[in-house]
Amino acid sequence: MGALDLGYPLWLLISVLVVFVVLIYYMLGGRVSERLRAPLALVLAPVCTVAAVAVAVVLSALLSPFYDTPTDPVGPQPGTPPATTAPLETTGPTPPPTTTTSPTTSPTASPTASPSASATASP
Repeated sequence: MGALDLGYPLWLLISVLVVFVVLIYYMLGGRVSERLRAPLALVLAPVCTVAAVAVAVVLSALLSPFYDTPTDPVGPQPGTPPATTAPLETTGPTPPPTTTTSPTTSPTASPTASPSASATASP
């Protein structure tokens, strides 16, 4: 025999049934005879549990359209520029602006090593 899989733990079902039995037993006090009070509470507890679940399912189905994800995209639209923010203020000194040279300028002359006569005498 396979395991019973209700989608929730079995202890939760049993505890809900026990709570309904206690509540119904308390509510039936003084309304029915003592002999019928316990069996009637045991029979009505599963019925009340199924009724409570049915009400919860109907409420969930009625309220679910309000919680659907929106169909419009959340991000900015492609036609609109993104919002700009003001630059942050810094408290320290600001670095000087850097200058860049364009790559079309000619390189400056640099000293190169060339063979030349040395000032030292050779023996």
